[in-house]
Amino acid sequence: MPTTPPRRAGPIYDDAMRILADDDLEALLTVVGVLGPAEPLDTTLPASAIRADLVARTARGIAHVEFVKDPTPDLGLRMVDYRLRLRRRYGTAPIDQYVLVLREIGGVPNGLVDNALTCRWRVIRLAEQDPAALLLHPTTATLAALAANTPAGQAAMLVAAAELIAAHTAPERGRLLLGAAATLASIVLPRPIIKRSLKEAAMPVPVRDTPLGRELYEEGHHEGHRAGEHDATVRLTQLLLRRRFGDDARIPAIAAALARLPDEERLNRIADAGELGELDG
Repeated sequence: MPTTPPRRAGPIYDDAMRILADDDLEALLTVVGVLGPAEPLDTTLPASAIRADLVARTARGIAHVEFVKDPTPDLGLRMVDYRLRLRRRYGTAPIDQYVLVLREIGGVPNGLVDNALTCRWRVIRLAEQDPAALLLHPTTATLAALAANTPAGQAAMLVAAAELIAAHTAPERGRLLLGAAATLASIVLPRPIIKRSLKEAAMPVPVRDTPLGRELYEEGHHEGHRAGEHDATVRLTQLLLRRRFGDDARIPAIAAALARLPDEERLNRIADAGELGELDG
């Protein structure tokens, strides 16, 4: 598989996780070990527009959870920054911080020590969780595919999650959770397997209506737009070459090569060439 540069979890994955927090906050918090009643709090922290992934008031105090899909070198500093901003907003209330790792990666610290500064948080890896336990609740079932160890197991957990959600939730809630399950499964499974798994589970929501499907549509739309622009440039270049040098079998290949150049450079080369052969190669 092609490698991608390190980045944060990404909007569609953050959005999928926020769907779970909105659906059943207390159920989602059990994944990081927070039990009991909880209420959501504003995730926009003071002094800037910085936004945490999940902040909730629990029986113990304040719980802060960050969702991580890829390693980021500044995670430790960001966790300390979040803690300081939470302290300013919520005073002396106890603050417990968690990092929920969505796929198996290294380089996820559980604290930061810098001279007199020491800050610790708990790291929970979904790959180390029991998928059967996640399948006990529709909200956490959306994470079950991320807890399985093999592609076959991950696909099976996605099918089981889709069936559980479809059977135990109202249509609107089910649509949101199924969409989140498909999006999160794309962290560990190729898109064709996701589509096949959801079809096997008779998923009532088309993949195109999920956050993942909408992202794929946007990618395809932009790729098609760029491809359309390139094709138009090649056709125009062929027309200019034929008007300048007459019909020639070499023109399609030369036009394709020239189309990669900036417009001004391409037109100057065509105008300056004494014969078509000067542009060949």
